[in-house]
Amino acid sequence: MKDLMNKIYKDNDLDKSAGDVYKDKRGFSIITRSGIEKIQAKNEISVSFEVIKAELDNCIIKATSLIREGDEWIPKMETFGSATKDNCRLSFRIEIAEKRALARVIIKTMNYTETLGEDEISHQKKGKFDDDLEVIKNL
Repeated sequence: MKDLMNKIYKDNDLDKSAGDVYKDKRGFSIITRSGIEKIQAKNEISVSFEVIKAELDNCIIKATSLIREGDEWIPKMETFGSATKDNCRLSFRIEIAEKRALARVIIKTMNYTETLGEDEISHQKKGKFDDDLEVIKNL
C-alpha cells in the first residue's frame, strides 16, 4: 500500500500538505477532489457523463473515461456514481452522484486499488454510514 501511494504521489504531482490525499484511520487511502482532478489532468483523461436517473431521492450518473490514442479519444473505463437518501446526507444529490462517478472512473482508469474518492465515504462517526468500507468493497 505504501509503495502504491508513493507511486500515486510521484506520478501525479500530488501534495499531501495541499490535501490531495490522506490516510483514513480505517486503513485505506482517500484521494480528495483536488487529487482526482490533478490525476485526471496529469494523465489527460477526458470524462463524459450520462444521467441515468435524476429523482429527488435517487440520482445515478454514469461516467466514461476516454484516453487519447493518436488523434482519437478511446473509451477506457465506465462506472457509476449514485446518491440516494440512504447514502447521502446532502440535498444536492445529482452533484454528489457526479462527484462520486468522476472519482470512481479516474481511480478505475488508473487502476489504483485500495484507494477511494473522498465522496464515496462518509465522515459521520456513528450511525448508518459506519460500514462504508464494507459496502464499497462489495461494489
